[in-house]
Amino acid sequence: MLNSGVRREQILQALEMQDQVRVNRLAQRFGVSTVTIRGDLRLLAEAGLVQRQHGGACTARRAPPELPLEEKRAQHRERKHSIAARALKLVQPGDKLILDAGSTTLQLARKLARAVAQPDAAAMAPLSIFTNSLPIANELGAVQDIELLLSGGMLRKPSQSLQGPQAEASLDGYVFDRLFLGVDGCDPEFGLSTHDEAEARLNARMTAQARQVIVLADGSKFGRICLHRICALERIDIVVSDASMPPAMRTALTQRGVQVLVAEEES
Repeated sequence: MLNSGVRREQILQALEMQDQVRVNRLAQRFGVSTVTIRGDLRLLAEAGLVQRQHGGACTARRAPPELPLEEKRAQHRERKHSIAARALKLVQPGDKLILDAGSTTLQLARKLARAVAQPDAAAMAPLSIFTNSLPIANELGAVQDIELLLSGGMLRKPSQSLQGPQAEASLDGYVFDRLFLGVDGCDPEFGLSTHDEAEARLNARMTAQARQVIVLADGSKFGRICLHRICALERIDIVVSDASMPPAMRTALTQRGVQVLVAEEES
């Protein structure tokens, strides 16, 4: 039997294809009770992803649309700086890292570049960093003592990131110490999610190639569900957020064995 997160993702995918689903048919398809399906639809409706109807549901407004990278950088700028500063403390000398594409991971890349350039950089360098982000590659490409691995793949313009089968294959043969992952949504039941299907597949592959998965997300990302699921919360080791993170979400993460680090605002 599918777990609840996968089941809800497949319900959303069914709605992408046919615009309407029925409770009885979903219960038969997934081998669960109609009560369980109604619970799934209620949760998805609360997230604004479906509209409840008698005996089923239809499509509704999705999670807030994805913004271009430049606009993302401007949103919650101070939160992202503080999250990146806290995440920097998790990097160990000689680490092999994955930096996923995103506005917060870009801030982390900039802080890594400055840290490695310091006179006492031997305390951290050398580092090996894999990324699918063109802006991150631009920040790190000229930094001595950082070995940069850039994925292949097709360019996705809104995020200025590479993705697709070639990007996923770029991870073959590697094992990384830590993945720093940006997400568009984080929900206790649905797990991590993002706006783009190919991005979700690449992110899921990244989680499989890393010994430790660290999510960087400001408080606005919690309780949000996007169409494409990356993984369940049980695959996450650490979440680094800020003081705007809802207390209920922090409790939910902790109960699932996820360590939560709350960054202090930089002065």
